[in-house]
Amino acid sequence: MTRPVDVIVVEDDPMVTEIYRRYVDSIEGFRVVATAAGGRRALELLEKVRADLLILDVFMPDMDGLETLRSLRGSGRRLDVIMISAAHDAATLAEAIQGGVFDYIVKPFNFERLGAALDAYRQLHGRLSRPEESLTQEDVDGLLRLRNRKNLSVLPKGLNQGTLERVAAHLRRKGEPLSADETAEALNVSRVTARRYLEHLVASGQAQVERRYREVGRPLHLYRLTE
Repeated sequence: MTRPVDVIVVEDDPMVTEIYRRYVDSIEGFRVVATAAGGRRALELLEKVRADLLILDVFMPDMDGLETLRSLRGSGRRLDVIMISAAHDAATLAEAIQGGVFDYIVKPFNFERLGAALDAYRQLHGRLSRPEESLTQEDVDGLLRLRNRKNLSVLPKGLNQGTLERVAAHLRRKGEPLSADETAEALNVSRVTARRYLEHLVASGQAQVERRYREVGRPLHLYRLTE
């Protein structure tokens, strides 16, 4: 069984903190292990509480989010950060990016946006938690795309969400790599259509493709969902 992602919420508004806590706890694979009303308190907690991810505000009274981020990076702690803040100026964003935040969400926001960030983080965290695993360039490209997955949430022209969900559900149900031909036959669509949906899943970081070389002809492309 995969260990949940442990989260600390750092936000100075108690009501907002509770909203974040409830939302994160409602997402499968995540649990809030602590909350802090400021950066200094968060750093103190990290001496006692193990965490994978910080949900971090920028504007806080005792130590703001950027100061907290600098302290985290200076300490050498291996900890990821999603910033959620009303700060939307380029300078703040630039410093956050340079500080290695996984994502930056501007208030006010739709919780679907936070959910997409957490989903992308869960996939990336899951793959990188197996340090002995050897990755191909395609694996690396797919994992790096997860950081920008929100930009791929709009389907290309000619694709629709219902069919995309059917394709993803079929891959999940089969639990093994499938070709475009196998997917097309199972879902009663053309091979070209199945290939387009499968390639979109790969581009958005939701699936991976592997090539199996045959004695003659082109290699066989097999698709599976990203774990």
